Amino acid sequence: MGNGIGKQGAALAAVALVATGYVLGWKFPVASHGAGERAAVQGPVAAPALGKRVMVAAVQCSSVFGDPTANRAKLCGLVREAAGHGAKIIVLPEAAISGYVSQDQHLNWHKEGKPLDESFEGCSPELVAETVPGESTRQFGALAKELGVYVTVPFVERAAGGEECDEDQFFNTVCLISPKGGIVAHYRKLHPYPPDEQSWATGGDLGIQTCETEYGRVGLAICYDIHFVSEDYRHSDLWALLYSSCWTWGEHPADWFWHELPLRVSAFHHYFVGANWSVDAPQPWRGYGFSEIIAPDGRILASAHSVYGSEVVYAELETSAAGPPK
Repeated sequence: MGNGIGKQGAALAAVALVATGYVLGWKFPVASHGAGERAAVQGPVAAPALGKRVMVAAVQCSSVFGDPTANRAKLCGLVREAAGHGAKIIVLPEAAISGYVSQDQHLNWHKEGKPLDESFEGCSPELVAETVPGESTRQFGALAKELGVYVTVPFVERAAGGEECDEDQFFNTVCLISPKGGIVAHYRKLHPYPPDEQSWATGGDLGIQTCETEYGRVGLAICYDIHFVSEDYRHSDLWALLYSSCWTWGEHPADWFWHELPLRVSAFHHYFVGANWSVDAPQPWRGYGFSEIIAPDGRILASAHSVYGSEVVYAELETSAAGPPK
């Protein structure tokens, strides 16, 4: 998983990587704001008319593994911050409510009978799993209605009674909540990441998910899905892909986030709003940070400037009626 690094060295490395991005020509014209830069929420911001511009936000933050109550409280605060800066579409990291794995990559979800990598200690997903609708969709539904925003809600889902699948199946899920407070898209990760999710997650059975918003048609995807579902969405005429991730990798992810991913997005000609997780302190593995918003031509419009703590990344996008950005 890569070698451990000291806290000071990690911080310097993060700064150096961001600087390298600027040298290479990656520009970040829209500011991002750390958790210490809270803005007072002035109430719902009026939605722009079609053919105008809309502010979107990718929330980058850490989660406490197995503590949905604490995570919901943190995420609600960050959603309020994003709305206070005018964001109308807000994307949260993968499984941010439940926790994906612990920040030290020691704890992971484990359903009895499924294989668990020997590097993990397993915890039952029953401890945190929710149905749809459930506590998180209700809480964020009320918040979205109050603020007048779209927000993605990412968590470990337990199949509800009455479904064709078994009730003891668990899914890596994200729901999209509308400004009216209702669920307008329900997406179960189609391709669970084998090293981390073979121990608990069932592959999604709902297919790709799109929603017509007043700004354009959006689709949903989660982390490892990006290697597969872009082609599935090709004929969906997406305006934007709302993407939640908890990237875990042994190598530094700069090349993926700053080069490979923008190239992939440009092949499908839609906006990309990607919220990746962060950690609270340096870890001996890599993958956290680098949340970003990408234009249909592959330009990075905005990117996180840190890999630690909470940060919200903002960009203004042309709505679908305006056509591609100039």
